[in-house]
Amino acid sequence: MRIVIGGAGEVGRGVAKALRSEGRDVVLIDTDPLAIKEAQALDVLVVQGDATIREDLIEAEIERAEVFIAATQRDEINLLSCSLARDIFETSKINGNDLMTIARIHDAKIVSKEDEESLVRWTGVNHPVCSDLIVIKDLKAGLKGSGMNEVLSLGNDAWVAVVEVQPSADQLINHTTLEAEDKVDGLPRIFGIKESGEGSKIPSESTVIKENSLLAFATIGKHTFRRILKATGHNPPPYPESPRVLIFGATRLGRQIARSYLEEGCRVTVISESLEEANALAGSDYGDTDLLDSIHGDPLDSDLLQELDVENHDISIAALKDDQTNIAVSLQAAELGVERTGMVLDDSQMAQVAKRIGDSYAVSRRRIAINYILRQVHSRVEGNYHLLASVPELVGMSANIGPGNKMIGRQIKKLEANICRVAFVQRAAESGSDSMIRATPELFLKEGDRLMLFSKVKDIENVENLLSGS
Repeated sequence: MRIVIGGAGEVGRGVAKALRSEGRDVVLIDTDPLAIKEAQALDVLVVQGDATIREDLIEAEIERAEVFIAATQRDEINLLSCSLARDIFETSKINGNDLMTIARIHDAKIVSKEDEESLVRWTGVNHPVCSDLIVIKDLKAGLKGSGMNEVLSLGNDAWVAVVEVQPSADQLINHTTLEAEDKVDGLPRIFGIKESGEGSKIPSESTVIKENSLLAFATIGKHTFRRILKATGHNPPPYPESPRVLIFGATRLGRQIARSYLEEGCRVTVISESLEEANALAGSDYGDTDLLDSIHGDPLDSDLLQELDVENHDISIAALKDDQTNIAVSLQAAELGVERTGMVLDDSQMAQVAKRIGDSYAVSRRRIAINYILRQVHSRVEGNYHLLASVPELVGMSANIGPGNKMIGRQIKKLEANICRVAFVQRAAESGSDSMIRATPELFLKEGDRLMLFSKVKDIENVENLLSGS
């Protein structure tokens, strides 16, 4: 599969690296010499050019591609380059395939649920990917699992949780994964492990857990997060049923985060430097409630924070427009007594560093964009797709067993065959509701099953081939 990517920034390079690890034929295009220089460290073809110029797309041989991804910093360039790529492809008609186009969108207003269908129609973009529309779920789950390195949804309340083993985790350290599951009542299964200085791997039952190992758990329900954290030596603060939430920034994203917590009956305080944004929140249809306090002021003003009883808030979330400011206000909130701090950042490496600040949880827009772009590339196997940042080389994904699939009636061990490990099978019960079954190698697959599984990146194509057809 040939894939052309317009934009060699962090998102473009992240997608390119993952796809190249799968053995895909990847081309990167960018006008920035510095981005080009960084991209040359990847085993991909790099073209210094402009994805909105016909000749440069032709140089990248867009007419032979199956997928075009626009991942620059500007929405208008991403939309235009997708339209141009499709025009060149359809004019040439070198092969009988269609061109899938994926555009990263920064402004959530462009791709609201009401307008997505019309956006696809007039731009020719098959899949718009906007991080701000999907970041809130990941952020809230991560705050509930405060102390975890990553929390990623596989859908239907199934989760990937990555945690570092602390020195006090006596029931895990120097024990095999099988022994650990026997020792800790209700401990979810471990499906990924990374030790310092070594590569990631899918462990066997005899793999020994060491201090400071990163473990990737597959689990059902956010209520299990605390059990995982305590087993790995963490001491998470209690999570209230209706937490009191402090949000820094009445940006569009900040307002949506506030709305999400208000709809759960939580008391929310929002501090905004922008009077216009503060007024937009107060005047919104969901802002007319006694549960909301919308404050115009400086998020770094410690006197203001103390007046607002910052220490009596259970959670603070930084949703400002600058990464450094988000980290600064979160640090200050933690110092003033907020037990759980969250932040939305652009830079993924900075998000990894920020997670080491007390009981902080940071999500990266760019990392989310990478995962959801990859999800669309792999959409012939319908489901979720998460490239794990803290346990690299591993993917947590879900996949559906549709009518006529060749895996129907076969045992899970036929699918696994050293290329993946199935954690759970979601299956329709006779009552009509769905049940979640813990996978075993001998379990037979049925039509309609939904699998939650782990695989190495290099084996994804083999997994897809087994799951995608009849």
